[in-house]
Amino acid sequence: MENVKEICEKANQLYANKNYPEAVELWKQAALQNDSNALYMLGICYNYNLGVDEKDAEKRGIIASEYFIKSAELGDANAQCFAGLCFLHGIGVEKNIEKAVEWFEKSAEQNCTQAMNNMGLLFKQGKYTIDDSETNDLTDENTDDNEEYIDNKNYKLSFEWFKKSADLNDATGQMYVGMAYFKGLGVDEDKKKAINYYRMSAEQGLTDAMLYLGECYENGEYIEKNDIEAFKWYKAAAQKNNAKAQCYVGYCYEYGTGVAVNLAEAISWYQLSARNNYFQAFCNLGCCYEQGKGVKRNMNTAISLYEKAVELGSVHAMYNLGNVYAFGKGVKVDNERAIEYYRMAADNGQPEAQYNLAQHLYKGLGVEKNDEEAAYWFYQSAQGGDADAQCKIGIFFMNGIGVEENLKAAYYWFMQSALQGDMEAQYSLGLCYMDGLGVEVDYDEAKDWLLRAAEQGHRDAKKALKKLR
Repeated sequence: MENVKEICEKANQLYANKNYPEAVELWKQAALQNDSNALYMLGICYNYNLGVDEKDAEKRGIIASEYFIKSAELGDANAQCFAGLCFLHGIGVEKNIEKAVEWFEKSAEQNCTQAMNNMGLLFKQGKYTIDDSETNDLTDENTDDNEEYIDNKNYKLSFEWFKKSADLNDATGQMYVGMAYFKGLGVDEDKKKAINYYRMSAEQGLTDAMLYLGECYENGEYIEKNDIEAFKWYKAAAQKNNAKAQCYVGYCYEYGTGVAVNLAEAISWYQLSARNNYFQAFCNLGCCYEQGKGVKRNMNTAISLYEKAVELGSVHAMYNLGNVYAFGKGVKVDNERAIEYYRMAADNGQPEAQYNLAQHLYKGLGVEKNDEEAAYWFYQSAQGGDADAQCKIGIFFMNGIGVEENLKAAYYWFMQSALQGDMEAQYSLGLCYMDGLGVEVDYDEAKDWLLRAAEQGHRDAKKALKKLR
């Protein structure tokens, strides 16, 4: 009779060759002799429905958890990690966070990096925390301080677990350490260290780390901006089926970022990302169909793609659909529906949608005219950096429309818009300096801003300049 070791070696070979049913039968033989690895692998097979005859997912979960726990009790580190996951998610057992932590810690003691990462995530996501005297001493009057303290403590503990994993060269741990350094969570912010950890993880093939590293190169954050390097990492992640990276690669091909423009490739990558259900890919494809880029222009298809993107949460698609109905792109003008989509996007912080919503409210298009609400949304859009909204809220403050008159606020917003090149704001700013509105009279400054507006063709600015000569 074969010994347990020989049985398991045959089972492992069968499993590697994807002959799962025969592997399961051999592991069952070894499991009768309490072989911890055989018990663990049976847990894996039942958990992932590989070569087992049980069709009911819930029953498979119960069987898998029993195998994992038996193996865990015999000291198998991987099984201990999976036992923790069973208790964490209530797979085959009742949810029990303390039991989950107990098994994760035992697994981590044996250098199981997945268990370390699971502990890191528990703290990072606030699903588990450790009470101590310092926390308990905080009074009810300091509830906000208490929550902030617990958050900071959890982030520190999270970082410690991820760092342990990273030090053992685990790609996932390295990525999370990078994220912690990038955002300053549980550790002092250090973008350079973040990038180094992203690189270590990316070089091991972790697609999310490749994506983050590509974003760093594209944005030039504490590393020299390099679109070619950004594209390289996006493409590497995309080829490993990362849906977001596939969309990024499509964008690079569409606009020639780090690679030559190739609309056919752009469409191909967008379609691949969309098949993986990435929301922005549907929106980008919709834009291509709306503009006829790489495909024949088709507004019906564009609208359908935008609608799918909205279902998946694309804020930009909400804005695009607002424009479709506001401007009658392939449909009749419908300001009520436009407002519906603009409001969705505005509530999610999209500055252009906030501006367009404000315009509808101010003009009473598809909705009762409301200067106060219009002022609110112009202000939100202005804070988001929209130059048109900055100019508009300046006019509102100047004339007391929907807000109390405030000349200093008007001057401030005209300046923000003018610095972005808005000629109407430059003209208004010139008048502020010329007439001392919210700022001291300064004819040189007035002339400078009026001249900028005039050079862009602003007729009233040209007339006002004549008064200063």
